[in-house]
Amino acid sequence: MKVRVQNRLMDIARHHKALRVLCMVVFVAWLFFYHLFHTLFHNMRKVTAVAAVCCIFVLTSSFTFAEDEIGNYESYGIYVTTADGTAFEVENMDDMDDETNGGYSETGATVSADDAADMRDLENAISRNSASSVESTSDFQTDESARIYSDEEGSYVNADYADDWSLILINKHNHIPDDYEFELETIRGNVKSDTRVMPHVLEMLKAAQEDGVNLYICSPYRTPEKQQLLFARKMKSYTMQGYSEAEAYDLASQTVAIPGTSEHEVGLAFDFIIPDYQQLDAGFGDTDGGKWLKEHAAEYGFILRYPKGKETITEIEYEPWHYRYVGEAAAKEIMGRELCLEEYDREIGLVD
Repeated sequence: MKVRVQNRLMDIARHHKALRVLCMVVFVAWLFFYHLFHTLFHNMRKVTAVAAVCCIFVLTSSFTFAEDEIGNYESYGIYVTTADGTAFEVENMDDMDDETNGGYSETGATVSADDAADMRDLENAISRNSASSVESTSDFQTDESARIYSDEEGSYVNADYADDWSLILINKHNHIPDDYEFELETIRGNVKSDTRVMPHVLEMLKAAQEDGVNLYICSPYRTPEKQQLLFARKMKSYTMQGYSEAEAYDLASQTVAIPGTSEHEVGLAFDFIIPDYQQLDAGFGDTDGGKWLKEHAAEYGFILRYPKGKETITEIEYEPWHYRYVGEAAAKEIMGRELCLEEYDREIGLVD
């Protein structure tokens, strides 16, 4: 058959000079497919085996599915334990593209300043809601018997903080109380905060700007649902690296708070970036923004929540971008003595 086709094409090319090039192209193409199908036909068993292996690989590989279907975590068996001790299996992931706009932050993440809130956004939000006049609605009132220790005077003195809601301790061992209440205000897009804190953030951002540092808020308040999804996402990254669920849970909890134990869920914590450094990593502490915050944040009631050297106490890695509002007097005491909130709250009697 191959010879007949070859001879036929040669005859056509010999009698029709204009078709010589076309005949050569057709002949080469015919030879290619002839030998291809000839080889497949005589190696059918091998071809069938290879095709079966490829089909199994395609059907079991996650990257072969559409992105919106990867959100189904059932095949991974990822479970997250909430603050009340209930374990639930993550069934779907919301669209995470808007996480940087107020919802998402974790070690190593990059956040665009265009998605963050700036000083003007805060001013507009405060003018809309008169946040500075909002009173606390929580049950956490000043404990007159609480005492703090002053290294300078060498004696105990009574605490005189008018708003102990700002000193509430939230961590792995102190979950957000069911009766804790607060009022939220939108700063920009999904960027929200406890209204009582916003005037203090604005004052701090203005002071930083006067010193030539432009601070942006990239992640204050986060919904409980968003915290659950964020934690599950971090767990999944570890399980896909080969860690067991228990190992992934422990590793994830060192960088992302367990649902129900995040300060972001009560709108008291803020993550900051600057235009020249938009990564949420340890390097932020060496930037102008990181240095300014560490030196001046206490003047406006904020503390570096997870300082370096306190990891065994906070059980969270060093996060120089994460600041928490505690009130001016407490902030100066904590930052001045290089404490973490766990140590300070234990001293004044708010926790055992």
